[in-house]
Parts: sequence; C-alpha cells; structure tokens
Amino acid sequence: MGTAGLSSLEGSSGGGIASWATIGGYGSKRGLGTAFHYTYVNVSDYQDQNIGGMIGIYNRVEISYTHNFFQTQGTGRKLGIGNGYQFDLDIVGIKARLFGDLAGSSLIPQVAVGAMYKHDSDKHVIHAVGARSTDGGDVYIAATKLFAKAHVIVDATMRLTKGNQWGIIGFGGDRNDSYHPQFEGSIGYLPSFIPGLVVGVEYRTKPRNQNFTPESNWFDAYATYFVNKHLNVTLAYVSLGTIATYRDQTGVYASLQTGF
Repeated sequence: MGTAGLSSLEGSSGGGIASWATIGGYGSKRGLGTAFHYTYVNVSDYQDQNIGGMIGIYNRVEISYTHNFFQTQGTGRKLGIGNGYQFDLDIVGIKARLFGDLAGSSLIPQVAVGAMYKHDSDKHVIHAVGARSTDGGDVYIAATKLFAKAHVIVDATMRLTKGNQWGIIGFGGDRNDSYHPQFEGSIGYLPSFIPGLVVGVEYRTKPRNQNFTPESNWFDAYATYFVNKHLNVTLAYVSLGTIATYRDQTGVYASLQTGF
C-alpha cells in the first residue's frame, strides 16, 4: 500500500503539494492502474476544491487531469473582482519513470520526468493582476525512495515553472517572465505500530513573478491513512503565505483518493 502515492493539487501522483516519481494507480508492469481524488483546501481568505483522476500504464507512464475551483469568497469583493469570484484551472499532466524502484532493496531512488499543461479560464482578470498569460507549462524531474527498514519515504523534485500560485493567477508577470527552477521536498514516516499510516512534512519554493501579488514558499504537515489499496484519506495543516496580497494563508487540507 502507498507505493502509488497520493494525488497532488496539480493532479499528478505524489504528496499534497509536491509531485513525486511515483506512477499513479496500482497497475503492474503488465497492466493499468487508475486513481481518482477529491481535495478541499480552506485557508484564511480563500478556498480551493479540485477533482481529478490519473491512469498508470505498465508502471512506466502516468497521465493525469485535474480541475481546480479556486474560490475567493468575500475576499473577491475586497480585491475588486466580485464577491465570491472563482478562478478555474485545468491541468493535464504526463510523467514517465526513467529508472529505479521506489520500494526495492537498492539505494537507487525511483526517478521520473514529468510535464504539465495548465489553462486558466479568465484572461481579463488574469491580465488585470499583471500575469502575462493564461496558459503555461511546467516540467520537472523527481526522485523518490522508500527506505523500508527505517520506515521513511523521501522525495526531492526540481521544477521549471512560470506559474503564479501554481497557475491559478496565470503565468509570468511584470517582475519576471522566464522559467526558473523551484524545489519540492517531502519526507514521510510509516510507523510500524499503525500499519497504513504515513505522517510527514513537505516544502515547496515558489517563483516571484508579479509585483502586485508576491508569493511565499509553501509548507504542510500531513497524516495519511491507507484503509486499503483502494482508499486513503489525507488531512494536513498547510501554510501558503501570501496569496493575492493577503498574508498568512494557513488552514486545512483534506483529500480522499481511490486507487485500483
């Protein structure tokens, strides 16, 4: 259980805010695997819901899709874009495992490369806040390893992106419109006395593309329980810093995932 990872905010398998080298679903080298998720994030001034799915092909290639409903609630009126204004973000991703084995005895990690195409729905608001485009792409390379004897899983990911708040507020800006590397790291502990439980932390650096909406690096502390291979539940504390001029965006992350 757990070798397929969770479903991230961007739809790929991994942690909640980081993409890992895992391939979604529990398909074997000769079969297909699938996973579907619903995620809810509620921070100080905003709310995000996303729903999506992924398919793993021969434990080698992953194809994913997710749709984010980012809701400004009363903050939208204060920002001048309308009470309860909603940003919609579609993300299509593909990932390929290059080499390594997540849970094998070798110390070599599982390594994968991935790419995402992202489309934001409202070009008028996106351009008004200083973003250059409503469409963008990310590429990343991830290395993930489960150290079974130590009951620890570790991931390190390097991403090239121009996304503002992962693409919710468009791509590029008046401050920067170039791709720059960003780091994503995760570490989880699997206590032997509670089979199926994983607790850990994640950290993700963010680009600074816009003067109007400066960004902060992200952090979360999570607990995931795998009921079985077909169902897992995740709860987390998230700290997302500044989003669209509003600081100290902290709150709760909850996700439900099915896998086959």
